[in-house]
Amino acid sequence: MFSHINSTPRKSLKDKTPYEVFCFIMSTPENKDRGKEILNLLNINEIKRDEVTLKPYLIKHNKKN
Repeated sequence: MFSHINSTPRKSLKDKTPYEVFCFIMSTPENKDRGKEILNLLNINEIKRDEVTLKPYLIKHNKKN
């Protein structure tokens, strides 16, 4: 769910996604992929713009009987 939300372009970010902005801000000259590595540790992946889904079925409910 968070991957889809953070892969949605925002007007306020000049049509960039929060994922892209985070990766840019967290990159360093020594490690250009630092942002992606951090997001990967958080299990947040980049979703292609035309594959983003913002539907309720992304939330999985675990019901105990």
